[in-house]
Amino acid sequence: MHSFPRFLSYICYIGFVCVSFLQTSCVSTSTFQAEVQKVDSLQKALSGIQNQKKELESQNAGNTAMIDDLQQEIRLLKEKTRILEEQLDQAKKASTAEIRDLLSQLEKAEEDLFTRETMLRDVQALMKQRDSSMNVLRESVEKSLLGFKDSGLEIEVKNGKVYVKMSNQLLFKSGSTTIDKRGRDALQQLAMVLSEQPDISIMIEGHTDNVPIGSSRFADNWDLSVLRSTEVARILTIENGIDPRRIIASGRSEFMPIEESNDPEARAKNRRTEIILSPKLDELLNLVK
Repeated sequence: MHSFPRFLSYICYIGFVCVSFLQTSCVSTSTFQAEVQKVDSLQKALSGIQNQKKELESQNAGNTAMIDDLQQEIRLLKEKTRILEEQLDQAKKASTAEIRDLLSQLEKAEEDLFTRETMLRDVQALMKQRDSSMNVLRESVEKSLLGFKDSGLEIEVKNGKVYVKMSNQLLFKSGSTTIDKRGRDALQQLAMVLSEQPDISIMIEGHTDNVPIGSSRFADNWDLSVLRSTEVARILTIENGIDPRRIIASGRSEFMPIEESNDPEARAKNRRTEIILSPKLDELLNLVK
């Protein structure tokens, strides 16, 4: 962040070196003036880039892997710039042609840095837009499921996704994979919202508590959690017309509990089905290619 003022001082110093060199090497006045003008232009360009950099750094960098990748590339470009600055500093006795070549490389490094920082800004803008659309979706889902709040239903936005958590109190009886009428009604209301959002992907995750299943129908809690997830998928697709290509059904067994405690209340919270709604990330992925 502080390398740019130091870099500008290096440029000024190089300009002084160029003057001394040209004076002692009998270089023409026009050549000398051209070199001075190039150094001056580079100083102005770098000043503009520095101001843009400060504006970009004041924005929220975000916590996603894509932003981390861009920031890593920026760090590498800054390191390349630092190396070029050192080379310029060592070029005090170099010829004018060598100095010109180093300046050209430095300009290219600064252009690459500016391009990546612009890309970072675009990604942040898209992520802000995505988060805004997810909040709108959350409000729509909450409104449609308002009548089921007293049945162990929770809705939240996390990591740019909407999580609809339905307890077994709402969907399943103990040891069963059959969804009762109230659970079907809740899924029908949710399906009405999802049918209006065709670009939203749907992940269904079944979760159990840590008590081993006591029924010969199921091999273990893995089996139970997956079968409950696929039953929810059938209700959404077969009975409510959601495109099956939008849905992934999976089971987490007992291994992602909400609470680690073994008391009955904690185990009841862990027995749940989570429906995770995610936006498509095509625009973001295209930006970072």
